[in-house]
Amino acid sequence: MYVRNWMLPQQFSISSDDLAIEAARIIRENKLKMLPVVDKGRLRGVVHRRDLSEAAMSVSDSGDVCEINYFCRKLKVKDVMVRMPVTVSIDDTVEDTLIKGKAMMMSTFPVMDGETVVGVVSDREIFVTLFKLLEAGQRRTRITLSDVTIEKGTLSDILRIVDECDAKARSIFTVPEKNIYEKARVLLRVESDNPEALGRALEANGYKIMELVR
Repeated sequence: MYVRNWMLPQQFSISSDDLAIEAARIIRENKLKMLPVVDKGRLRGVVHRRDLSEAAMSVSDSGDVCEINYFCRKLKVKDVMVRMPVTVSIDDTVEDTLIKGKAMMMSTFPVMDGETVVGVVSDREIFVTLFKLLEAGQRRTRITLSDVTIEKGTLSDILRIVDECDAKARSIFTVPEKNIYEKARVLLRVESDNPEALGRALEANGYKIMELVR
């Protein structure tokens, strides 16, 4: 899965010379985590909701009128932005982005097409991707098989059983068993009028059912 197909297309940006309070407004009104800072078409940095909130809270707690006025009228985006931010490319995969995010303890990245920022990808977009993969919200029978040795033809065999039970497979994917990488859990989402019969057929063919949820 490529980032280009799952990112949030770029809709909002701000100049480094704009006021920080304007960045805070854009982020608040559009429920953003991060706002790209773009000058003359080039990405100069990013400003995070967290950093703006901390700056505003610090000023508010101080109660100093001069500091409050400075924050509202003088503090600019370039004073609080993160310069030279870490980015990902539209041609990167979602999987590689997850690995980079975990390694760097980051949940949001600007997405670049060459030198142009074209979107943002965050844990929210990854969550939506997982939501779609799992077909959450759809009325599907969800079957999880555990301790499956994935060999040539294993998934085809599972789908054969689904077909023979007159069920329709909607999705199938694997997750490695914890600390047992030669084994995997197989997650099935199916349409079936008789999921219990499907479960019995899978067990009869040697598969261990961990969950069967209608």
